Amino acid sequence: MIEPIKMNPCPFCEGPPCITARNWITKEELGEGHKQNEDCDEAYEAHVWCHDCGAQGPNINTCSLGTFEQIYDLEVADVMRIAIERWNDRHNRARNCYDAGENKGLNTWPRAEA
Repeated sequence: MIEPIKMNPCPFCEGPPCITARNWITKEELGEGHKQNEDCDEAYEAHVWCHDCGAQGPNINTCSLGTFEQIYDLEVADVMRIAIERWNDRHNRARNCYDAGENKGLNTWPRAEA
């Protein structure tokens, strides 16, 4: 059984989140119950998006997870869960960069002359 995870609302408009998963090569849409084929050679991608404004979270795929994070042998549900976790955390990860830019006046437009 898949453990439930609550998706946060859109960080831009507070709209409802949706999740989509696809075969990375064919782009065929897949459900969370899809199982790896007998050869275990399928690659998946998933992302969360806002149903209201269309904002999209990071695109998570099994190839990048294996290459850069050494996470292997994932089913579609696993990739979807990681996409949801990254969606839920996306506005907190770079907050320190925003705050540093605010201190330098970089978060306004047009910017003041340097």
